[in-house]
Amino acid sequence: MDIPDLTVSLKCLFCGETLQGPEDAEYQSSDLIKCAKCGEENDYDSVLEVAKEEGVSQVKEIVEDELQKQFKGLFKK
Repeated sequence: MDIPDLTVSLKCLFCGETLQGPEDAEYQSSDLIKCAKCGEENDYDSVLEVAKEEGVSQVKEIVEDELQKQFKGLFKK
């Protein structure tokens, strides 16, 4: 099974824009990340949770597609 590269961006919880920060920035739990587009402050923990959910969803879709390919003709008569 070829595993594709997956990328999950951290997105603003208010406008959906990809959050951009300084390259050397290090965030911790309960930090606020300001969106450059809408100006809203996003809770770091919430942003990470949404990104994790998106990543899990991407992996699940890939695994389901691969299983369908592998078992496509297995149960046909």
